[in-house]
Amino acid sequence: MDLQNFPEVVFKLEEFCARRQEGLDPIAALYPARRKQHSLFSNLLTDAEMESLRPYLFGAAQPRIFNLVEGHWKAPRSGMFTPMFCPADRRQQLFSTATSNFEDVEDAVAAADRYWKSLAWASEVFSYRKHVVKNFSRLMDYFSEQCLHDIRQQIPKTRLEAQKDFFEAKRAADLLEGSVEAAIRGELAAPMLENHTYWRNAYLPAGPSAILTPMNFIWGIPGIHLVGAYLAGVPFVFKGHPFAGLTNTTMLKMLLAAGADPKQIHKLEGFGSDIASLAADPRITVVAVTGSSETAKKMRAARGLNRLRFEGGGCNWAFVDDGFDREDLQKIAARLTYSVLGFGAHKCTSLHGVTASPEVLGQLLPLINQEMATWAVTDPRASEEVKVVSPLMVHKAQTLLDLVAAARECPGVEVLRPGGRAEGSYGMQSEACKPVLLKIQKTSTVRIDWDGKGIVAVPLATTEFFMPILVGMEMQFDDFLRFSLFENPHDLAVAVWTRDDKKLQLGRRTLGGMLKENDGTDSAMEWEEFGSSGIGDSGNMGVGEVTATFAIYCRRQKGRHVVF
Repeated sequence: MDLQNFPEVVFKLEEFCARRQEGLDPIAALYPARRKQHSLFSNLLTDAEMESLRPYLFGAAQPRIFNLVEGHWKAPRSGMFTPMFCPADRRQQLFSTATSNFEDVEDAVAAADRYWKSLAWASEVFSYRKHVVKNFSRLMDYFSEQCLHDIRQQIPKTRLEAQKDFFEAKRAADLLEGSVEAAIRGELAAPMLENHTYWRNAYLPAGPSAILTPMNFIWGIPGIHLVGAYLAGVPFVFKGHPFAGLTNTTMLKMLLAAGADPKQIHKLEGFGSDIASLAADPRITVVAVTGSSETAKKMRAARGLNRLRFEGGGCNWAFVDDGFDREDLQKIAARLTYSVLGFGAHKCTSLHGVTASPEVLGQLLPLINQEMATWAVTDPRASEEVKVVSPLMVHKAQTLLDLVAAARECPGVEVLRPGGRAEGSYGMQSEACKPVLLKIQKTSTVRIDWDGKGIVAVPLATTEFFMPILVGMEMQFDDFLRFSLFENPHDLAVAVWTRDDKKLQLGRRTLGGMLKENDGTDSAMEWEEFGSSGIGDSGNMGVGEVTATFAIYCRRQKGRHVVF
């Protein structure tokens, strides 16, 4: 985008910001002229051009979060907006988000369907799509500090965890754009009959898609999907988490600023059942959802045989073998503690439990307890430290307190660290809790009021908590394998700490999902493929591996050409 060629856009951007960024997007309106000018020699956005976009991208404090349909930022049909408050301080309103309903869903889906049926996607070339994603990545890099700030306000986490979130999206954009030609290439089959040519192409655009993303990684997970769907050539409706309204909007604005066709990309805000028709609409060919298995089950019931790709969390366990000295166990304890407390246990790969022989567990749990004591329970937005526990965002603090109280009365359970609410005004104005450490048995179950929704049975070994709770359980390696394979329905990530190669080899032959050897279950800084085995409640859409990411949004073709 050369602003010198479009001097009128400067005034239009100022006017757009003055009316609180509602209505026709002036950058989107430029798309036909920008696309016409593009060539293989077109420059990427300059620093000066990106800086001029700062007010457009980040707007004013406490904005209204609108829907985006065909380049127009729209209030919901109901006219209603819901105030959203910071999870670290419920007194602080961050923004008001559109409270959409089925009418708004219809607007967005109909727009995506119009683009699909126009066949405009069939005429677009990958050199231009790659150019857009390069610009998108460049905008992310240039505005990284502002994006990190917004992440930490909406989803309070440490700077390190915010960097993991943001740069997962940045690296995904670079990797997917750089690999797209090799990843989506068709395949010619060997000649089988004279005058016959056969081929396979697994990467035809699949059709209008819905992208639904969670509250824990508000740049990383959406970034992968938005880039994958855009490069695949499908029109999509992006539904990010309501907590992340600022970031949801920034991402779509960056795509428009990068040069994306506004008729291809749409955004919908809203809550639960109000917009459930998005996933059920028969015009939506693909639904890609990252979230809870219960949400995915409801969508599956509504979609029938239509494609739904699900990525869920996990109840992730680690096994620590005999043979480690105390110094080794101290290092393992530090790594495992980070695996559960990093981002307040809100990762899909957060550690749930640790198993070991009675002797090793007897040494390891006290070391973990000591390490937990070094973590602060304070507002992560106000600290640059790494060892800070984020507030609860999925559950209520009372649920954690009730769980610990019930655990004290449960036979065979030892409460080694009781947790509790954070002290002071921070604990009063958020759902912040101190870490909990329990020693349990495989069958340990408590009954509590789960988030005020009624009394439920909670198996301590296999319930996803999304709370800073770690459980320990005495178990030998063979029993750990059987528990992981046959009793724990979640198999997203598992860690095995051992110097015994026979155990490692057996683990590689039996354990599904992500297997970490001598490491924590939480994701590393590198951009990697997450995913369970695809069997069980965790779900797996293969996001992270290049061809699998594109395949989410593509159809297959088998071809035969006969010489006539």
